[in-house]
Amino acid sequence: MTLQPVILTTPQRRHEHVDAIAAAFADAEGFADPLVYCDERGDGAAIATREALALAAAGGQHALFLEDDVLVDHEAPATIAAVEFPPGVAAITFCDMREVSEFAPAGLYRRSAMGADGRGWWGNQALLIHRDVAAACVQADWFSPEIESARGILVHKVTYDDDGRNCSDIRLALLIHALPGDRHDYAVHVPSLFKHVGHESVCFPGRSIGERETRNWIADRRSYRVDSLGVRDD
Repeated sequence: MTLQPVILTTPQRRHEHVDAIAAAFADAEGFADPLVYCDERGDGAAIATREALALAAAGGQHALFLEDDVLVDHEAPATIAAVEFPPGVAAITFCDMREVSEFAPAGLYRRSAMGADGRGWWGNQALLIHRDVAAACVQADWFSPEIESARGILVHKVTYDDDGRNCSDIRLALLIHALPGDRHDYAVHVPSLFKHVGHESVCFPGRSIGERETRNWIADRRSYRVDSLGVRDD
């Protein structure tokens, strides 16, 4: 199946990394032409993520959702195109910041969508989302009473004072965790094929990447090769 890349950006960063990200997938086998969604209205990351997913899901393909603050490794397109969704897995991240330990063996690690702290995973930088899940998330209410009252959302609102407009990762994790059907799990691809870059967050001015630095970045560990992936629960 052809994969549909979609890149989420903002007017202030529209040309910083987007062209390079799009170029990495423009002529790659197994991928449709990359789409770009720009949050022109300043709706915030949550709404913008839903709109970008809607754009990608319209063709009925698996969606490769990419934020504009990533560096793409040259192995990413071919490796992603070869990955298959294990049973029960809704989304696969190719840019992990906390779910798998540094220096972990190469593989695909199954995790709960609720993440290491039970509040939701961290970061939507590079997610391959199953087509059925992407379609369901586009139709879901990202601001339902259940979402708004979730612990991760409440903590985010207090911590960042943004009324929850920018916690797209937590909202998407909560949606996937609660979706009907059998795809509720999150998987982490090791090594990471994308690196979270940039010195300051656009969503949260004044805050640096800090603890959201990419683990197991492939360029730092070329000796690890992913020839065949098994699903790991360790």
